[in-house]
Amino acid sequence: MKPRSDTLLVWTGAPCGYGCRACPITPTSGPAGASIADLQSELAALPDESGPLVVLVGGEPFLRPDLLRLMAVVRTSGRAPGVITTGRPLVYPRVRERLRRVGLAYLRVQLFGVGDAHDAAVGVPGAFAQAIEGLCAWVREASEACDVDAVLHVGRREMAVVVRELEALARELPAPDVQLVVALDPAGCSDGQYTESVAAAAAALGEWNADTARPLLAWEGLPEATSPFSWLGVAPPRPAFLPPAPPACCLGPVAELVRARAARHRQTVANSFNFVRTDRSVPWTADSAACTAHAVADGIDPHRQLWLVDADRLSLHVTDTGDFTAAEVARIKDALGHVFVDRAAPGVLDDFTEGMRRVRPDPVCAGCEQRGRCGRRFVVVDGPPYAREEEWIAAYVAALRGRVLDVGCGEQLYRNELAPAVAGGVVDYTGLDPDALSLSRARAALPRGRFFRSTIEEFHDAPGGYGTILCLRSLNHVTDVDDALARMAALLAPGGELLIVECTPFALLRETAQVEAADRAPRGGQQHLRNLASEEVVPFARRHSLQVLFHHAATEENTNEWILLLSHAPRSALGAG
Repeated sequence: MKPRSDTLLVWTGAPCGYGCRACPITPTSGPAGASIADLQSELAALPDESGPLVVLVGGEPFLRPDLLRLMAVVRTSGRAPGVITTGRPLVYPRVRERLRRVGLAYLRVQLFGVGDAHDAAVGVPGAFAQAIEGLCAWVREASEACDVDAVLHVGRREMAVVVRELEALARELPAPDVQLVVALDPAGCSDGQYTESVAAAAAALGEWNADTARPLLAWEGLPEATSPFSWLGVAPPRPAFLPPAPPACCLGPVAELVRARAARHRQTVANSFNFVRTDRSVPWTADSAACTAHAVADGIDPHRQLWLVDADRLSLHVTDTGDFTAAEVARIKDALGHVFVDRAAPGVLDDFTEGMRRVRPDPVCAGCEQRGRCGRRFVVVDGPPYAREEEWIAAYVAALRGRVLDVGCGEQLYRNELAPAVAGGVVDYTGLDPDALSLSRARAALPRGRFFRSTIEEFHDAPGGYGTILCLRSLNHVTDVDDALARMAALLAPGGELLIVECTPFALLRETAQVEAADRAPRGGQQHLRNLASEEVVPFARRHSLQVLFHHAATEENTNEWILLLSHAPRSALGAG
């Protein structure tokens, strides 16, 4: 397991050796870069619990004759070594063997185009062919302990050319063992024409990662406005330790080279907001032409209002949420329709099956001439909103056998399905939860289980020891998604399954009394650190040899509850499937 809490970039003082020697580097550790003593001193000063990945950078670190000694110092300190390179040194079997012996944990190969374009950029004929040959040889021979990035630097080249280069690289690089990173020009992000072309390219490649025959695609330096994940306020999937995009031809000023990775993100986020019933209402009408709702709600942002069909009246509901942006509110309400009526007594929404009902847009509004001025009418859909999803999950849990690890076990929503199997000994159950009260409830529900007050990041057990891992509404609470998935993958036996269930943001229709009671209620348990969609989790899963067996996404047709069933397999078994 590679450390995730920090990344330390160490300047080796070795220029790339190509014709592009324009990097504005004034090394603080001297023109020769960090010495063995410098590195030992810096590593000794790090906190014991930090466990950083230490990445050696140049130019070309392999021009340092003592590079392997630097890596050995890193490994001896208990950290994991990484390197950023042109890739050409990897063509030599002896170099690859020494890197395996020293335990290289991260390899980043820099590319400035494909074929002749790369060769021209670096001033060395045949450099591209050598870099690809060396990278592919490393992947064939190296263990799964090393993450590999092939980084295509865009510069100011046309994005249409870059897209063609990515397609060409996908044919050259082994999947899923290599991640293909598009490194954008940071200076170009203030150029409207550049960001428009980036946005078009990102949209064109939006389905790339659904094809497991290709290397996983990640964007580095993607402007927020062009990100397909920007509405959720999260970055595109990428390694937790991915180094920053270089502002110059190699890696830029040393001030940006030697840095500690930002502290783990612990700011909590909301996963829902309220549309509160007002005292405004209008008569229900059978057709849109006679409806007066638009006039009564005039002046209120249409995305922040809706009218609930309530017998012979339409009741206006309005949200003043500041937890979600206008674009997020519009997506949740108008694009996805993930809006529900809170039917519970004030402050006690603890049954999300019977305590909620979904509301859907009234078809009457579709052709209304006032559609742009009104939040439209919504009608209540009869029946539990999550019946289909919950039936699938309950059936899966009821069929479990063997060793099961339950990550975030406190809620025990499926105790009725688990209890007979655990009591009968057909399921060897282990539960994790950081909340003491939740854990005590879980112990009471499953007295024959083993329980640990722990997060998945802190939990240690024998690798490959579990046939099934459950992560039910817990992934949004982990500190580091990539780290959590890596740990769960390591704990899964070959062929074992990981079931992840989560919810994307949603809106609740509530009375004022319900809102006030909910605001007064204590915020117990673990709060959300993010609101991930299932499609954002798939790239992380692929990084850790987890195949998708079943994918039920949160869409307009479905609810906001998504299901992802993954299977663990050795890399050799994944292939192009």
